[in-house]
Amino acid sequence: MRHSTTSADFESLLETLASQASRWRTTSDWPADSLLRCGQHGIFGGLSGISPTWTDQPIWTAVDQIETLIGLARADLLTTFVITQHVGAIKRIAASDRLAAGGNAASVLQESVLPTLIDGTTIASVGISHLTTSRLHLGRPAVVATAAEQSGESGYRLSGTIPWVTGAPAVGYVVVGATCEDATQILVLIHPSDEGVQRGRGAEMVAMSASCTDAIELHDVFVPEGRVLSGPRQNVLTPAKPNGSAPTGAGGLQTSALALGLSYAALEYLREESSRRGNLIPIVDRFNDEHQRLHQTIRAAAGGDSGQDSAAIRTLANGLVQRTTNAAMTTAKGAGMMIDHPVGRWCQQALFFLVWSCPQPVADAHLCELAGLD
Repeated sequence: MRHSTTSADFESLLETLASQASRWRTTSDWPADSLLRCGQHGIFGGLSGISPTWTDQPIWTAVDQIETLIGLARADLLTTFVITQHVGAIKRIAASDRLAAGGNAASVLQESVLPTLIDGTTIASVGISHLTTSRLHLGRPAVVATAAEQSGESGYRLSGTIPWVTGAPAVGYVVVGATCEDATQILVLIHPSDEGVQRGRGAEMVAMSASCTDAIELHDVFVPEGRVLSGPRQNVLTPAKPNGSAPTGAGGLQTSALALGLSYAALEYLREESSRRGNLIPIVDRFNDEHQRLHQTIRAAAGGDSGQDSAAIRTLANGLVQRTTNAAMTTAKGAGMMIDHPVGRWCQQALFFLVWSCPQPVADAHLCELAGLD
């Protein structure tokens, strides 16, 4: 049966995630339990848009996926962010050239790798931002690939730094992008335990530290041909996504959905407080109207409405989550500043949307709003 955001099992999952969300604070608090639970509930297969030949659940529509992300982020943004990176890896593997071509490499991916990623027994991540945005200003590739052989097996040797990898010290696979000598690109699958891989322990950040996001250093790492997913070719990240996938990417709906989910959590706190403080009722009503409008806009965009602009939606989502979490802090007063109060966590997490995959036009719009410029 297709997942529904109103189903009892999904609501039970959300309650469990919300009850554990406060546990994920430091780089020592990787949310393994919550991730495994999501895998057991079929979340990863649904969000990946994977063919039913690989899983026993029907393909979710893009709207199903967006609604699921909103619900998950409302319960636990940290775990949901990790899920987006895990699902991103699954999608890249499922859309790989080698899987489409068949053969031994495809069999390994389809029979050994993808099933463990879909059920959550193994978590993966992506290290591809350096092919699109991160460190491009340096004028040289962050990760270089050179054709090579080892023990009679052809492949590539990778050297360089992957600047941002969620779950760097904790995941079992990383989908990595690299640039060849002729400026073509490849996508490969590495094990963090491969010889020459040096993983960061996770950066301590203002928020989201438990995502264990950090750099991974590659020192002449050999990747056999069987773990080359796509390429070499120009713009290796451009293949079409699997059917039914929600739009992703910098400024995409996925990020806006997570911002809206977090904002809903803060709104629910305001709503609960309004039952005891009448002055909050008009504030809650105004916020509620704004949330519903944005929610419907995101649904329309996910459903294929070409009249919706993802950057404009992201700007609205960024602004809303900042204002709602700040309103919750103002309402909580001193209690919200305590380390164990959820409002403080939500305010810190809201800052994440100002930097995570935030396109320059969205950042500029926020700066103009802060400065009172039209």
